Amino acid sequence: QSTDMSPASSTTSLPVSPLPEEPLFFKDGIKDECSVLKLQLKERDEVIAQLREELEKAQCFQKALASQADKSTQTELVG
Repeated sequence: QSTDMSPASSTTSLPVSPLPEEPLFFKDGIKDECSVLKLQLKERDEVIAQLREELEKAQCFQKALASQADKSTQTELVG
């Protein structure tokens, strides 16, 4: 066994001082940050919804173009 008495190897606990009350500005800062983050989430969700709509429209348009291209390149079978 080692007789090292460094604080890292010590098994005795130090007295814990009570935590001071959080300052009021800290609580307000967290509330403000929370509000900002909620607003950013809302804006992000709106952008995602808008992009999904645009993607659906683009996919429908692409299918319509592909359908027209298929019809224009088809040849009639002469029987």
